[in-house]
Amino acid sequence: MAESLGSIINRWLRDNGLEDKFRENSVPDYWVEIVGEGVARNAKLERVEHGRMVIRAENPAWKQEIITRREDIRAKVNERFGTEVVTEVFVI
Repeated sequence: MAESLGSIINRWLRDNGLEDKFRENSVPDYWVEIVGEGVARNAKLERVEHGRMVIRAENPAWKQEIITRREDIRAKVNERFGTEVVTEVFVI
């Protein structure tokens, strides 16, 4: 039976050491799903690099809210991808 395109791509990413980078770059696609619409309207995902997620909050109140939720956000990202994509969450 022929191998699926998805399997071929996943193997290529793994063989070339790009699997983690691909997952990190995919996090913004799921931002609203992960944090909900309210947070997404008031906080922007700046980047995910080397397991570090950086979130920019609209104002100090939202910064505090996200700091309070950062472990939950980290856990939801990792659950979504089925592996540890994010190890730390920074809020700016």
